[in-house]
Amino acid sequence: MKKLISLIFIGVFLFGAEYGRIRGRVIDSETGEPLVGADVIIEGSELGAATDEKGEYTVLYVPAGTYRLVSSYISYDPFTFTNVVVNADQTTMLDFRLRPTVIEVEGVTVVRERPLVVVSQTQTSRSVTSQDMNRLPITTINQVISLQAGVTESDRGTHVRGGREDEITYFVDGIVTKVAQSAFQSVQMPTAAVEEVTIVSGGFDAEYGDALSGIVNVVTKEGGTKHAGSFRYLTDEVFSGSRALNFGYNNYDFSLGGPIPVIARLRYFLSGELMMTDAYREARYKIPSERMDYKAQARLSYFLPNAKGKVSLSGFNSRMQYIVWTTDPESPPPLKYFDQRPMNRIKNTIGTANVNYMLTAKTLMSLKLGLVKYQRVYGNRDYEWEAENDREWYEDYRLKAEHLIDYLLDDGLREELGLTIREVLIDSMIPYHDRYLFGGADALRNNPYGIEGIFYTAGDYRYWLLYENLEYQGRFDITHSIGKVHEVKTGIDVTLYDIKTMYNNLPWVTNPFWDYYHREPIKFAVYAQDKLDFEGIITRLGLRFDYFDPKSFTYLAPADVEDTVILEADKSYKISPRIGFSLPVTDRMKFRFNYGHFFQNVALDDMYQGTDTSVTRVLITRGNVQLGNLLLKPQKTVQYEVGIENQFSDVLAVGFTAYFKDIYDLSQFREVYALPQGYFQMFNVDYGNVKGFELSATKRMSDMWAFGLSYTIQFAKGTAAWAGQWYYDHYDYGIEPPVIDYWLDFDERHIVNANLDFDFPTDFLFMPFRDFTSSFVFSYHSGHPYTPEDARGNRLGDVNSARMDGYWNVDLNFSRRIKLGPMNLQVSGLVYNLFNTRQIIDVYPFTGDPDDFGFPEPPLDQFSPLSMASSRYSPQADYNHDGLITQAEYKRADIAARADYYEDPTNYNGPLRIRLGVGIGF
Repeated sequence: MKKLISLIFIGVFLFGAEYGRIRGRVIDSETGEPLVGADVIIEGSELGAATDEKGEYTVLYVPAGTYRLVSSYISYDPFTFTNVVVNADQTTMLDFRLRPTVIEVEGVTVVRERPLVVVSQTQTSRSVTSQDMNRLPITTINQVISLQAGVTESDRGTHVRGGREDEITYFVDGIVTKVAQSAFQSVQMPTAAVEEVTIVSGGFDAEYGDALSGIVNVVTKEGGTKHAGSFRYLTDEVFSGSRALNFGYNNYDFSLGGPIPVIARLRYFLSGELMMTDAYREARYKIPSERMDYKAQARLSYFLPNAKGKVSLSGFNSRMQYIVWTTDPESPPPLKYFDQRPMNRIKNTIGTANVNYMLTAKTLMSLKLGLVKYQRVYGNRDYEWEAENDREWYEDYRLKAEHLIDYLLDDGLREELGLTIREVLIDSMIPYHDRYLFGGADALRNNPYGIEGIFYTAGDYRYWLLYENLEYQGRFDITHSIGKVHEVKTGIDVTLYDIKTMYNNLPWVTNPFWDYYHREPIKFAVYAQDKLDFEGIITRLGLRFDYFDPKSFTYLAPADVEDTVILEADKSYKISPRIGFSLPVTDRMKFRFNYGHFFQNVALDDMYQGTDTSVTRVLITRGNVQLGNLLLKPQKTVQYEVGIENQFSDVLAVGFTAYFKDIYDLSQFREVYALPQGYFQMFNVDYGNVKGFELSATKRMSDMWAFGLSYTIQFAKGTAAWAGQWYYDHYDYGIEPPVIDYWLDFDERHIVNANLDFDFPTDFLFMPFRDFTSSFVFSYHSGHPYTPEDARGNRLGDVNSARMDGYWNVDLNFSRRIKLGPMNLQVSGLVYNLFNTRQIIDVYPFTGDPDDFGFPEPPLDQFSPLSMASSRYSPQADYNHDGLITQAEYKRADIAARADYYEDPTNYNGPLRIRLGVGIGF
């Protein structure tokens, strides 16, 4: 609470670019003369402007959204543009041509289409509106991101322009929503709550920091001047008789918003989503991977009189929980027949208070405070406790030793009971966990083949993990427009962290791999930027200063128990210059260029892991230990980008972008030789470089159809694809991997994304297609690299010197609206992998095949007969049930078991899936 009070006292907050502006001219449609003093008003608001002596106007600080704009002038017919889209941090150009009034008429109304080329934009930025998302075959924000040029997916996550999966920073209404320990995204907003998603993959402005590859800025909806709402249900359980189509998927979402009658200027917006499925894990066929998520969001907005600004309060709460399913032999134990599959439970709470106030007609002050709470638990689910306590379907999964969470998080409670962290995290946990088994009678009991030493089938999973984070985020910004040329913005932001990590790997032993830390680092930044909007050139200049204090210490010599010298963590200071140019050739064509330095703090696990003085000396006696490094400095990217965009007609535009970036000081393990025990520690030693080209073509909706195409060719090389890769290569191959550039695991040479949309009007000739819309999304991926190996697991050739086959996919979304008085009924469908194509995403390195591991057939004399008297006897392997497992039977069972062991359906993307839905809106 003291931290929050101090934040309010210093008056800072974290705020994303939620505003754009509208510029243009108002002229006489017959003479072309400017109309001086004409009004331009955003309908339903108090935002507007009057034209100057040149007939020009500028409406500043317009919240991102879709509007109706009205221009009026004495003795002229009013003119209205509908469907005017304002994107965050961009300028929308809009010219009015008013006709002199001869006979009093109602005026002219024209549907305004969003410009296909935004001449004020100097970077690669793609905005997807709520209307776009309703049309696309998507149900999550991440699916929107994956459809953008330069974005690839791997088993580790989403990658933007060849960067690691943790190099993206996500904002939700200006609040950063990534997890400090891992730097991964933590929040998925309900799609019904989202007004706009902007993906910036190159050249983001100085107000954005702590990101190397990209920015994802999510702007949520707020209530309008009229009440509106929707409800939708989507399911595949209509195919209850088909195992191939029924994945137990059910999704419910709703939204409701509008004015509050008692207080005229106060508006509300509510949204929520509930998703349940029996098989969330992408695989070649349905596999048991239960999941249930809920999300709820609320926003109150009060509009100050005379368009002076806005005060808003918002809250978000979510829970994601699912059962982990994997066959990966590298992740012990493989969990195909394991009777205690681990669970993952993630909870998020976000609260924000935002004040925007017009200090003058051209100066906007923004103040926002944000509180983010994140908790993740990962480990064995306590099925026995849930059964005894009649857990309801909507309640949280129960973690084994769940009650210990309170002791771990509450320092005062531990002190009152006289307990240390080690006594709680290790000693108290042992009675609640059993060693996992792949031998003996217990293991054979659940083994379908009756073969020891292959499948883990009994006992508990080896991990118990707890994260709990509190973040107090704050930012103060001032934006000032100077004439029609300059828009200067400066700000200061602070984030105060309170992060806790508790980890036990092998919770049934007295000396496990374990970790504990409680740290309260501080992040601070100040920036200034200027957007210069001349008629012939638009320039963005920015400078950012970042400061980070880890507020931690550890032993200088971790392995030497007699050395008590303490090492203080380094504070870091970084300055990032940013520059971008847009050179409009016409109002529909531009060249652009940007250059910038971008810094991002390492994932804090890389810094803090194993460094707490209560942990280090105990942990390091175990051997093969991984330690963080308090001296890690921020990671850095230097990026160049050039592009050209041209709108050939009202409905067609094409674009080309080329980019190059060097990535320095990425985290990676290295071995530290010490006495009496060496260890592995993180250092800033990895490097990467990426270059690529993006081509795009867009045909907007006209004549009932629209089309979009993006093609990316990309080359991503580096010394490692993720922060632990050197360590695991060293562990798996028993050698010190050479530090050379190679194709990264997520390098994907060719990516094509295309969409074909249809929208049929109410008066369409063929009645079944009236008010019918559909969207086909086609994608092609050329395949990731892999490292070939021989039968003994030795590498053949260079790292990632071979390539998997490429694959293609088509998804479909369709809906039909049916008018029911003031309501709209909507029947819809969503189809993934429409043509049920075979999509390989991983292979075995010996064969290069996703199904064939290449395990050689063992000789018969390797097996000994087993009678019922043996503890290793199992009836599953006794095919003729005569009480004796012969050599031939043993070999047969062994071959079948190993074939099953290496069959991995997660080497593929999912098959054909069909979900049907119904919704209603008003």
